[in-house]
Amino acid sequence: MPAPKPEALKKLTAAEVALPSFAPVAEAGADSTVFDFTSHRRAREALEFALGIEDLGYNVFVLGEERSGRMTATLRYLEQAMQTRPAPSDWVILNNFRHPHQPLPFRLPVGTGRHFRSRMEALVGEVTEALKRAFTGEDYQRQVRSRQEKLQEEINARLEEVQKRARAAGLEIVRTETGLTVMVPPPEDKDGDGKPDTAPQPHSPETEATAKRLLEELAEINRWAGQRQMELVGWIRELNQRIADHAIAGPVDSVLAEFGQIPQLGRWLTEMRADMTEQLGAFQMAMEGESKPGVMPPAQRYAVNLFVDHGTETHPKVVLEPNPTYENLFGRIEYRQAAGSLETDFTLIRPGALHQANDGGVLVVRAEALARDPAAWTFLKGALRDRSIQIEERYRAGSVPIAGAPRPEPIPLDLKLVIVGSPFWYYSVFSGDPEFQAYVKVKADIDPDMEATAGNIACYAGLLRDMMRQFDGVTLSPDAVDRLLGEAAREAGHRRKLTARFELIDDILVEAVRQLPAARRKGAVLGHEAVEAAIAARHRRNARVEDRLQEAVTDGTVMIDVRGRVVGQINALVVRDLGDHAFGMPARVSARASAGREGVTNIERDVDLGGPIQQKGVMVLQGFLAGSFARDIPLSFTCSITFEQSYGGVEGDSASMAELIAILSDLADIPVRQDLAITGSVNQHGKTQAIGGAYHKVEGFFRTCVENGGLTGDQGVVLPRSNEQNLVLDPAVTAAIAEGRFHLWSVDSIEEAAELFLDTGWNEIRRRVETRLRAFNGVLTEARHKGI
Repeated sequence: MPAPKPEALKKLTAAEVALPSFAPVAEAGADSTVFDFTSHRRAREALEFALGIEDLGYNVFVLGEERSGRMTATLRYLEQAMQTRPAPSDWVILNNFRHPHQPLPFRLPVGTGRHFRSRMEALVGEVTEALKRAFTGEDYQRQVRSRQEKLQEEINARLEEVQKRARAAGLEIVRTETGLTVMVPPPEDKDGDGKPDTAPQPHSPETEATAKRLLEELAEINRWAGQRQMELVGWIRELNQRIADHAIAGPVDSVLAEFGQIPQLGRWLTEMRADMTEQLGAFQMAMEGESKPGVMPPAQRYAVNLFVDHGTETHPKVVLEPNPTYENLFGRIEYRQAAGSLETDFTLIRPGALHQANDGGVLVVRAEALARDPAAWTFLKGALRDRSIQIEERYRAGSVPIAGAPRPEPIPLDLKLVIVGSPFWYYSVFSGDPEFQAYVKVKADIDPDMEATAGNIACYAGLLRDMMRQFDGVTLSPDAVDRLLGEAAREAGHRRKLTARFELIDDILVEAVRQLPAARRKGAVLGHEAVEAAIAARHRRNARVEDRLQEAVTDGTVMIDVRGRVVGQINALVVRDLGDHAFGMPARVSARASAGREGVTNIERDVDLGGPIQQKGVMVLQGFLAGSFARDIPLSFTCSITFEQSYGGVEGDSASMAELIAILSDLADIPVRQDLAITGSVNQHGKTQAIGGAYHKVEGFFRTCVENGGLTGDQGVVLPRSNEQNLVLDPAVTAAIAEGRFHLWSVDSIEEAAELFLDTGWNEIRRRVETRLRAFNGVLTEARHKGI
């Protein structure tokens, strides 16, 4: 039964492959954002959902391609979402009088933190001045002096009584370096010659007994005097506390009346009042300008560490932390040099991004930055789990502990975490963490492109015109907008879609404006030509590698024919993507067949240069050939295929149509047109399948033809019919197509493509292939019979 005749080739017109022109539409409103694109709608809905739920773990990962506005659009949306929420609280850290190494955090109403700090600074000064007046006053001095004098009089009276008894016994009470003692007075020297008038008399037993009793009385007086002195000190202390309490009552009560209603803070102020009466020595040193190691000055002891100040905020904050290390997220404790050593206290505790975004705000981090510090991610998960922020000195781990280093109490955590990154970070890094889904339950996924609907076009045009506001008086013409929208379709690689990577189009616009002389910008209209010039300049900057490869083809280093016919040789098309620049190039594929049983062998695969997808494509070819030509006889051939002059890895199946035509050419012994190139995948039934990079490949072969002797009028490219929608070609190519100097065809099957490349009907191609395969089978059968 003869094979069915393949469908006719479809020749594409210039209008079908040129940059699409989008009809003028009403411009979007002035408040339109990137999140108004349909490509971003799913992400916006996910963010809205996450912000509206308070349950644990409903944090967000925003994933989108680079330059899709994933960060700027997310930040802008979050800022708008926060506008309707109540302002966050201030946080202060205060001294813990009972446990100084555990300072206490306090939540204050927004705007109260600054006022409380200034009032406390003033309070310390007021208390110091009040104490100074109280303790230097005449009444205080008179009370203390009177009590001291009375005690001294009592001591002197008792000593005088003992002295009388001593003298009566011929003894004398003398004050020595070791205290009071009883001695026998020396003989008198009345004549003044320095010698006693009489010789010293020996002590009698009675005198020694009297001296001993007097010494015991003196010791008792000393004990009594010491006890009375201690009572005096205690009395003075109580007096000082009464006077201090009376002196500080006014200033402290004023602060208590103002701030005492704040939960927990009133209790702290009460404790502070009691502590002040116990710190009179520190106040005394402060009055005299003195300092003492280990004694915290009152200004420091009662200072307010305004830890988080939201005094100017009207809504919760959206905090972008560019470097999410542990210290930047959780805060740190600073140290100061003092007498050759390090010291710190609660006033040197500094907040992190978590504290700044706390109380209903949002913390935004980049995925790649967070992934650089796995330990920070681990601690961040712990904070989200426990809903608290604990500052720890991780950077001092393993160091000698510093005595008295503060360890502040944890602060309750109430925020949303938003991680922003590319799909790579979501699917390859974070999703591998078994705890990830527990703490980041919402995925906000941005599509890489969007349908070119009226709404999307209007939003695009509006955003482009919004961009122009940063330039002094420069406006955008309608044809420039149309050209930029065409470039957006080209970036999307689809005639009916626009790229969601809006920032790429922004860049072109900026570069187009910057090409205008500064003196001519004011009031200038940016037109189509300026946009074209910016695109051309960008291509030239990034196309060095492309230029060198095309130069290698032109000078014959890389062998590519764009004229003539050759058996078993065809021009395939490949795309090289360097990150900042992608381009197409022709690549010669050759096939050599002989009698054998191995079928199609892939040289790239045999030498480990071919990837699994490329090898899959080759095996599909084997299936097509077996199904088409080996129903009655074995597939009696061996055919090697390869990419000529390819010295690196080869991956993908987009050259499988080219490989199949090269095999058919060699089997049928029909030469292949070299003025054509082909791209496309094929299935086992010979039907074409879409591939990527279609317009890059077409433009790559077009340039090769132009730079290798010029266009002949017969050259062109063949590609799958399903790729027609991906042809968004450069104006130079479409102009050549319109003039008939270059051609494009789309095909649905390998039969259509083979007829064009071999310039022979499919039935004839099939007959010649079958004839060759039967001949090979006969050779193999004869050889087997001969034992070869």
